[in-house]
Amino acid sequence: MRVRETKKDIAYQKIKKLITDREFIKNHTISENSLSKRLKMSRTPVREALLQLQMEGFLKIVPNKGIVVTETSINEVRDIYDMRIAIEEFVLRELAGNLEDHHFEYLESLLKEQEECLKTTDTTRYLKLDREFHEFLFRTYSNAMIVDYMSKMRDRLHSINYRMLESNDNMRLFCREHARIIEALRSNDKEKAVQEMDIHLKGGKTRLL
Repeated sequence: MRVRETKKDIAYQKIKKLITDREFIKNHTISENSLSKRLKMSRTPVREALLQLQMEGFLKIVPNKGIVVTETSINEVRDIYDMRIAIEEFVLRELAGNLEDHHFEYLESLLKEQEECLKTTDTTRYLKLDREFHEFLFRTYSNAMIVDYMSKMRDRLHSINYRMLESNDNMRLFCREHARIIEALRSNDKEKAVQEMDIHLKGGKTRLL
């Protein structure tokens, strides 16, 4: 049975999406009043959502100044990537040898779309596809806590990942790495798949730092 979303939950998701939208943040001032008007909601669920986002590190509510969207620190990038490496390599190790043809068809369709993004350096589209590539593996492993946790970690890295992927060279490199991960999984080579994921994630960590 699906749990019904509260007004606070809806406000939380919508505000977080605005925070990770680089163009919105660049062109708008964030305030409780402006968000209430934009979302057509009362201030109570908006305020509750802002407090949750502050606890998660997305923003700071500064008395007499308003709301400040926080940049991801170097230490936070390092910590998030360390967690990604541990969790994603574990998930890949568990999935290797258990994926079916329809899983590979979907992963390869994502890869094909990523390659299309290279032609126009479509960073926004590529970033969505990159996220879907990794989150599909979590969903396939079927651990709801991992899915939720890793989604939140990706949200914290959204803006700086965007800047990194504005480079066509980085996009091309990550496409090749995704292809090698899929190839190793298709070959049922668990250790090779984990090794390729390790190279992929540690390379991303190095570029961001």
